[in-house]
Amino acid sequence: MTNQELPLIYGYMRVPRSHTDEELLALERGLQRFAASEGYQYATTFQEFVPGCTGAFGALVAELTRVGGRHVVVPTIDHLALHPLLQVHMLAKLELDAGAEVFEVVES
Repeated sequence: MTNQELPLIYGYMRVPRSHTDEELLALERGLQRFAASEGYQYATTFQEFVPGCTGAFGALVAELTRVGGRHVVVPTIDHLALHPLLQVHMLAKLELDAGAEVFEVVES
């Protein structure tokens, strides 16, 4: 199976000001490794830079809807939101609006 035949997966992560470029690159590489190991073609990473904002999340939902994407990977669920109720809301939005399944990277 070629990369073009693999299902697309999109990354999403929040970018805290305290993280270095190296830490962010390591997180993104973790998303890419997950995609490769699970049989997905990694499309791109949507990054949220402003705390409390969801502009990148909205763009992710729009992109999933536009291309018919069904898969999202995050470093941890906390990258969606820190509060459990907001996590549930954002997971539901991805599922209901875009039909997407969310995967969490689990690295040992």
